[in-house]
Amino acid sequence: MEMSWPYALHSKFNPANDYTAIDYSMTSPLSADGSNFPCKGYQNDRPFAPVVTYVAGSTYNLTLAGTATHGGGSCQISLSYDNGATFRVIKSIIGGCPLASTYDFTIPSFVPEGDALLSWSWQNHAGNREMYQNCAQITISPSASQRRKRQSFKTFESLPFIWKANLEGVNGCATTERDDPVYPNPGPDVVYDDRHSASSITTSGTCDWPTPYGMTYKDLGDSTLPPDSDGSSTSESDRITNAEVSDVNETPTLRPETIRATATSGAASRNSGTKSELLVRSASITAAATLLDTPKKAVASDLRTVTVTADCETTITVTIPVGTPVRTMLTTTRTMPSSRQAGTGATSAPQPTYATQDANASYLPCVPGTFLCTSRTTFLTCNYNDGTVASDETWVYLMIQERTVAAGMECLPMLAPPAHSVPLQEQQGSTPVGQYRDDRYVAARPEGPCDVNGSLKCTDNGRSFSVCDNGGWISMGPVAYGTVCTNGMIIASTT
Repeated sequence: MEMSWPYALHSKFNPANDYTAIDYSMTSPLSADGSNFPCKGYQNDRPFAPVVTYVAGSTYNLTLAGTATHGGGSCQISLSYDNGATFRVIKSIIGGCPLASTYDFTIPSFVPEGDALLSWSWQNHAGNREMYQNCAQITISPSASQRRKRQSFKTFESLPFIWKANLEGVNGCATTERDDPVYPNPGPDVVYDDRHSASSITTSGTCDWPTPYGMTYKDLGDSTLPPDSDGSSTSESDRITNAEVSDVNETPTLRPETIRATATSGAASRNSGTKSELLVRSASITAAATLLDTPKKAVASDLRTVTVTADCETTITVTIPVGTPVRTMLTTTRTMPSSRQAGTGATSAPQPTYATQDANASYLPCVPGTFLCTSRTTFLTCNYNDGTVASDETWVYLMIQERTVAAGMECLPMLAPPAHSVPLQEQQGSTPVGQYRDDRYVAARPEGPCDVNGSLKCTDNGRSFSVCDNGGWISMGPVAYGTVCTNGMIIASTT
């Protein structure tokens, strides 16, 4: 088996590779001694040439080719920003993989932007004890909209490392034939198949430790992030955000990547941080009062202010007077780009209709791995043409592979402009000039459609709110304690 989309390094499926660059043994496992882990050494190829750009927070498709499934097994999809020194897991399929030819995965909204390696790895069910891995060079762009998420994984560093076995030169872990690995740290997105479930006993052994690095790893000096060699899953921003300012109830509106704290008066000032849940570029704190004692019980020498300013697409300034009463004197200023201003008439791009006609007669060429919604609950995937479809196109929609969305999800028709890395050589049929169909697999929106992406709608008399995302309202649940939603904004409660 091999990854046909996104194009793996040295893949025969990549039309940019001529015969001298193709590895015709891509379906072979990694060497048992681990000498070509990771990525068969191809991650060191330069220049770095991304085959696709993914948007953080969006769902995409990974396609596999081949027939030697070895009865299935367990697979992981992971990301590396340090040229393959370490891989962080974004999806695990436990049991029955790769019995399907396509797997959906979501790029977490909190991962860093920049160049990365996307890895598909597999430990097989039957046959020799082996590990397979293909890697693709990709680029990740930041999420188009910022929204609060309630989840156990909130930073890239909190994601688990890839699980490795059957590589003697890497660790001492080995799988047992016909006993699929049940990963002890499967990550944020887990699918169970072939008689496995969340209650299955996990595989023993420390097989997901990041060190030693693979034998082919090289520090080429152009990594997006430095390697993590100690297995730590707590980022600097996570450590900082454990601090508190005075006895103020936090308003979860920002998650700083970096925080700079400066005391502008007084000799005993302390650095403090803010807890938050939305990713922003940076944050700064200026304490204009003299803070004494511990941050948990800090007091001010007079009624001055602590100001938190976030520099991001949505600029938010929160001023909290330090003193009594604190909880009722919070003011929030929210400046939104003109394209997101509520009531300005700025709306999202018109959405296309569902593809009810013959997809291959109307929507070719297509971009590998993209979805095409045939209804609210069914969709097709652009896959490699193995001869099933009578067409000169290499990539087509296989009508026999129409799939149904999972419960609580829906298929949303979308248009996108081709990026420089998108393999689309001519205009796609039935779409506006300069765009192609890149439909999305999204959460169902029972609250109905909306116009301005990123805008807020207050519900339950201001006690809850929803966010407009890709043309539909998504319920975000209750507002934080001490706040209220009013006129499309979350502010401090005055009661």
